[in-house]
Amino acid sequence: MKQLAIGIDIGGTNTKIALVNTSGKIEAFESFPTKGSGSFESFSDLVFETSQTLLKSINKELNDIRGVGVGAPNGNFKNGSIINPPNLKHWGTVNLTEPFKQRFGCDVHLDNDANVAALGEGKWGKAKELKDFVVVTLGTGVGTGIIINKQLVRGGNGLAGEGGHISIDFQGRHCGCGGSGHLEMYGSATGIEITAMEHLGRDISFSEIYEGYKHGGKEFIEVIEISADYLGKGLATMATLLCPEAFILAGGVSTLGNEFAIKVEKSLNKYVFPTFQGDIKVELSEVSQGEGAVLGAAALVL
Repeated sequence: MKQLAIGIDIGGTNTKIALVNTSGKIEAFESFPTKGSGSFESFSDLVFETSQTLLKSINKELNDIRGVGVGAPNGNFKNGSIINPPNLKHWGTVNLTEPFKQRFGCDVHLDNDANVAALGEGKWGKAKELKDFVVVTLGTGVGTGIIINKQLVRGGNGLAGEGGHISIDFQGRHCGCGGSGHLEMYGSATGIEITAMEHLGRDISFSEIYEGYKHGGKEFIEVIEISADYLGKGLATMATLLCPEAFILAGGVSTLGNEFAIKVEKSLNKYVFPTFQGDIKVELSEVSQGEGAVLGAAALVL
């Protein structure tokens, strides 16, 4: 049996591609800006070219690949399409699996990026021993991959689990999807930048906020504390319905570290249904940082 899969993580900012073996080891990896490739057709060309380059780097060919797994915002497992991704609006709705199958000559599996992160966490990460958990991806937006009784929740139309689009303030910030006060506009890197603008009165990138927070800057600590409170409020709403054993934070915002996770858990316990207080952990992903984001995509195949 073929031992390699191509794992592709399509983010609102960057796309990551890796060759992953059956043990969860990444044998080759590359990334590039998602929006920089323009149309979906141009993006697909770049994905295929990059994948071929990675295969050559380890002396492999396309016929050595078992399949291709892809995680994407609004990726629909049922019909193989990416449905109007909020942070890649210029794509609209595009079918991914059929053109990718023609290019790669093997099975192609697509799912929501947060679902993919949850699969990877359950197979190779911190959730290996858990039956009920939610992976929360905190990047350009906020996604949630929900595992209940070790089964991924996809819903009737294949798009269940859009936790980033629950509202924590119906009079709040306008979301790219058209709604108001959605968690995505508070707990993502984009949302944290908006909080910094509101709190400090100036434009600051997430990377600057990150560095300021890590170096103990008081004003940046305040911004992160406000953001952690927002995030905990959203997780409390989810917890009241799902009561998972843990929320596992993944993506760029989670690189703020354990202290950030502790702040979010404190906020969760402040807002959650009292019966659940103290029962639900907030932890950091073991596999969804950096190169690890592609492991869940590979898990769709492996």
